[in-house]
Amino acid sequence: MVDIPLNRKDIGALSSNVRVTILKTIDCRAATVSGLAKELGLAKSTVHEHLIILAGNGFVTADDSRKWRTYTLTQKSYRILHPENGYRIILLLGTSLFTLVTGVYFIFSFVRGYTLQGKSIIHDPIIFILGELLLILTIVFWYIIITSRSCETPLF
Repeated sequence: MVDIPLNRKDIGALSSNVRVTILKTIDCRAATVSGLAKELGLAKSTVHEHLIILAGNGFVTADDSRKWRTYTLTQKSYRILHPENGYRIILLLGTSLFTLVTGVYFIFSFVRGYTLQGKSIIHDPIIFILGELLLILTIVFWYIIITSRSCETPLF
């Protein structure tokens, strides 16, 4: 989708395995210094130092509105960790639009019916079932798009 320009300072900030691990941990949920220290098995001062470097380079932001300062990812770091998500969502949106239009067309065709050799109007239930299945598939695609931000559920 959009290129992420990285300068030497950014590359230096991402060159530490600890900082990359911190970014991956914060990707799932916001975290405090003590929570990250406990989860990673590091000293609070070490985690704090790495978070200051990440915040200075625009990879994390601190939320001071609560009692404890929580750190979350910025758009820049999210795009670095998940470069493929933009393309997947566009693919899912396009596919869901196609299934929606096709499903509505099939249901409309069932309601309208068709004639065979000038006889009475025939309403084929197979067309109605196909339309319903396509509309259900559309809802599944939309559910996948909405829940694609979750850390536990991969998109594909």
